[in-house]
Amino acid sequence: MVLTTPYTAWNEVCGDEGGLTGLARGWHVMVAGNTGMGKSLVAINLAAHAVKNGEKVGIISLEMSKPQLMTRYLAIHTGKSIRSLEWGPRYDEPTALEANELVEQNHEENGGILITNDRRVSNLDDILASMSYLHEYRGVTAFVTDYLQLAWTGNAEKMSDRITEVSHAIQGAAADLGVVSIGVSQFNRATSASPEKPVVQGMMGGSALENDSDQVLLLDHTSYKETGRAQAMIKLLVAKNRHGSCGEIPLMWDYTTLRATQCDAREFEVDA
Repeated sequence: MVLTTPYTAWNEVCGDEGGLTGLARGWHVMVAGNTGMGKSLVAINLAAHAVKNGEKVGIISLEMSKPQLMTRYLAIHTGKSIRSLEWGPRYDEPTALEANELVEQNHEENGGILITNDRRVSNLDDILASMSYLHEYRGVTAFVTDYLQLAWTGNAEKMSDRITEVSHAIQGAAADLGVVSIGVSQFNRATSASPEKPVVQGMMGGSALENDSDQVLLLDHTSYKETGRAQAMIKLLVAKNRHGSCGEIPLMWDYTTLRATQCDAREFEVDA
């Protein structure tokens, strides 16, 4: 059984064990992008889609607090406005209660659930222990680690050595446990500032992130354009794929709900 993504164009390039329908168990996939371009939100969109299909998904967040992450997840899962779910002047308790009820209803119907850490973690040993525990005792079959550059080890002094150790360990754990692993990565400074389309070598921390991955997907900041109030388009590039062809996935952002949906590539040719 594969993990289907929310994007047909992504599923269709998942060959071999993916059966051209989704991510196979044991695969390790990287999603990378500039700060603020939505790399974490792409991963949460993937997690929400999986939960709706009955998957048990674990998000190991090294950056966001649990309330921050869960508020984003609730908005994406239910299609409710993020502003009505987060604390602030536009928080709406009935909407928040309804969103939680919809998530609970989905869990009762198919067992799908999202589990995340109560506090931020940063140590690689804690990440691996969390993956092992959640898989064995909670039945989690897909993990998101957000993001890998924040993981620390006790031995490596250089960032490249640290990232290599982290990448190897998480990829190995995914293979050993037979789970899907989604790693989130930042771009390095040169790629972040470049007006050129990003490439896999642009991930911060060296070549290990690329080498360990079955697939690498990059948010192309050079393609980003706003299309209206609280909406924008961006291309998600399948830049490396051991199991099929590469290509582009056109995405439409709805910043009201934080949902990213696949759109028609021809829309990029139309002036906003």
